[in-house]
Amino acid sequence: MVTSAFTDLEIDRAGQNRGLWARRVMIALFCVIAALALADRFGQRTTESQAAGPAARMTLEAPEVVRGGLFFQSRIEIHALREIRYPHLVLDDGWVEGMQVNSIEPQPASELSRDGRVVLAYDKLAPGDVLRVWFQFEVDPTNTGHRSYGIELDDEAARVVRLSPLP
Repeated sequence: MVTSAFTDLEIDRAGQNRGLWARRVMIALFCVIAALALADRFGQRTTESQAAGPAARMTLEAPEVVRGGLFFQSRIEIHALREIRYPHLVLDDGWVEGMQVNSIEPQPASELSRDGRVVLAYDKLAPGDVLRVWFQFEVDPTNTGHRSYGIELDDEAARVVRLSPLP
């Protein structure tokens, strides 16, 4: 009878030992996932797209793919090669459809709508001026599918340069 109680005690210790190692493996797995995320191994890595015309060069830095619920930033940089009297940034629908715009810095002088597209109007750019605009967004959790993330720079209504980073 003593040997059977001893055997039950050994079985209990073996079960505790397995449970302890299972917890350690799970915690290590979560730590590895967190370390990979911090190292930017998956998710929303930013890419840079560029376009140029005779009057300006435009660079867009933004993630190619975003997932629902994500907060992210996009940056547009415009280098004026000639005077642009009425710079307007014309955003494709994908910039605001299914997303919350948290901020736009610097704020445009005015916001307009052109054929359902958002137009941000800024002050005159002289040759050599640089306009940097930062956008902060949150993707709606239910937002799925592909959106057009193109942008164009117009001088009032005349296109200066267009950038279409995604189809």
